[in-house]
Order: sequence, then C-alpha cells, then structure tokens
Amino acid sequence: MTHEIQEIIQIARARFLSSNEQKHLLNYLKSISEFERYEIIKYMLDTKSNITLATVKSVLNQKEYVTKLFRYGLLNSNAQSIKLWLEFAVPKLGFKSVVFLIEELDNETNQLADIALYWLPVFVSTSNTKAQELIERLESKVEKRLH
Repeated sequence: MTHEIQEIIQIARARFLSSNEQKHLLNYLKSISEFERYEIIKYMLDTKSNITLATVKSVLNQKEYVTKLFRYGLLNSNAQSIKLWLEFAVPKLGFKSVVFLIEELDNETNQLADIALYWLPVFVSTSNTKAQELIERLESKVEKRLH
C-alpha cells in the first residue's frame, strides 16, 4: 500500500473523503488483487473509516470476498446499517443466498433475522413467489424463537 493511500485511509477515519481522494482510493483498489481490496476495505471498516457503499460495490466482485464482507457486516451491523449491507449483498449474491446467510448467522443474541425482515421485502417484488416464500420461512424461524 502506498504512503498516499495510507494517508487517505487515515483521513477517512476523521471525515468523508473529497471526490478526488475518493477517486484516488477507488483507482488504487481497482489496481490491486481482490484479496488485497477485501483486506483494505475490512481494515477501513474495522477502524471506522468512511468508505462509501458505492466504492465497495464497484471493487468487490468475487463471490468469496463479497460473502466474507457481507458476513462481517451482518455480524457488526445494527438495525440501521443492516439495510446498507443488504443493498451491497443482494445484487452481488442474489436474494436467496442473502437469506440463507442471514439464517445461518441468526441467533437469539444478534437477532439478525428479526432486523433483516424489516428491510428484505424492499428488495423483491410481491409477485416473486420464491422470494416471498424465503421471507415467510425466515419469519417462521423468528416466530418459533419467540415462542
């Protein structure tokens, strides 16, 4: 990682990046391997750096890294940020894969399914019966946990 990129990441911890800084970071991320991109993005998230969802969407494309970052995001999200994670993952992984990951990571402590159910209907049409069935299955899981 270049010294200039390190400086940009440090700046991003204190404020949102200017369009030039954002562009420079984006160009750098596009010039390195997907693994390195994932590591830098995860580092920025760990250090509470400001990185836009658009940047992350445009540089992470391999299913493996998208899934890893989505898992990370779900486990570190709250009721507000989970929508952003869904906006990132649904187009990249597909609705079905996203629901399965939520089911896998959901437990009584984090209650991911409860939170995600609020936002998931936004990502599919009511005429998509398979997606509606997935939502219903997730709702059923939450109901069982409550009783």
